[in-house]
Amino acid sequence: MTMIVENKCIFGSLAFVKLRLSGAHMPTACKLWLSGLLFVAFWKETTGFQPISTRAASLNRRTVVSVTTQPKGEQPEQPQVTKCDAMKHTLLKLAQLSLEDYKWRSGVFKANEADRMVEQSIARMRGEDASYVRPMDADESKMGPLGKLEKSSVEWLSKVIDEEARRAETIVNQEGKLVRPIDAEELGPLGFLEKQLVDFLNSVRSSEEERARTKTLRPKDLAEEVRGPLGRLENEAVRIIQEIKESELLRMEQSRNRGGEIVRPIDVPGPLGEFELAVSEIFQAEQYRVKQGEKNDGKVVRPKDSNWRGPLGELELKIYGIFEQLSNEETERLRNINKALQENRPMETDRNSILGFLEGLVVGILRGPHLLISVFDRVKELMTTERLDDEDIAILEEHRRLDSSSDNDGKEQR
Repeated sequence: MTMIVENKCIFGSLAFVKLRLSGAHMPTACKLWLSGLLFVAFWKETTGFQPISTRAASLNRRTVVSVTTQPKGEQPEQPQVTKCDAMKHTLLKLAQLSLEDYKWRSGVFKANEADRMVEQSIARMRGEDASYVRPMDADESKMGPLGKLEKSSVEWLSKVIDEEARRAETIVNQEGKLVRPIDAEELGPLGFLEKQLVDFLNSVRSSEEERARTKTLRPKDLAEEVRGPLGRLENEAVRIIQEIKESELLRMEQSRNRGGEIVRPIDVPGPLGEFELAVSEIFQAEQYRVKQGEKNDGKVVRPKDSNWRGPLGELELKIYGIFEQLSNEETERLRNINKALQENRPMETDRNSILGFLEGLVVGILRGPHLLISVFDRVKELMTTERLDDEDIAILEEHRRLDSSSDNDGKEQR
């Protein structure tokens, strides 16, 4: 260990000299030089910076003593941890936590899936459909847009989770070395996405390098086998612009041949003509819908209900069909949720559990006022009863006599 013993008199001596000479007549350069030495000494004392100045060395006021022996009682220096080692250690810990989380989640998922399969088996033995809560658990014939969307999303996320678990295991086996999704042995969704992105960037880079090597100005002018995404995009844009140019030249020529008559873009082939055709179909369908509403005493006719459905009518019909499927799906799911709640109520399945006790307590508290009202109504009814009239008593006696006679006839027949 090297220790630097410095003469602490530098700062004090320079300060003393500056104070003694501050009032004396001396050149400004000398004052500035002493002020600089005083600043350097102050900087060294406060920050530990060791400036080497030829002017300060000429004063012979700085003494350095090197000690190579290690003082007694001090611990040896610990090896310094670099940022790379710290990152590897952090990545290793995160990978280990990710593996533990994956094991726990997969265990819960497998248990839930097993319970779901048992419920479906019991429902099939009963001859009915199993109740469900999530849209994706519905039967294939009753699954709507939400169920299909949730099912595809869950399958994609499951593949991503499995892929990340394999990557975390690889990081742990390699003691914290970073592993990209594209470097895995079995590529998952993230690996394929990264591969597509890397291939796209490599294609752009290789095409741009080839363009720079051949000194080609525009990306589309490269050969087709080495043309990259930028070249293909530019080529497609140039093709569309060329089609528009040709159609406009043809339209101008047709107008010149007809003596200056205006020729609409729809009358010649081209992108602008196709666009005008689509707009004209919408406009004509709306005109026909307005006329149909006038014939129906001014009632508004929706585009899907018009006799001539245009693009807006077809679009509304598709959207209406999607909403109808969503409504039917959610109605069926609400019915199954009510059924599942009735079948799996804690107070019915396990009354002694915490949830069963709490549900029984809450239900009892809520039913208490209703029970009190029922008792009060019954007492009030009993208190307001009166003696029957003679006619009512005769009718009751007649019914009793008929009932007794029918019972006697049945016994004789036996």
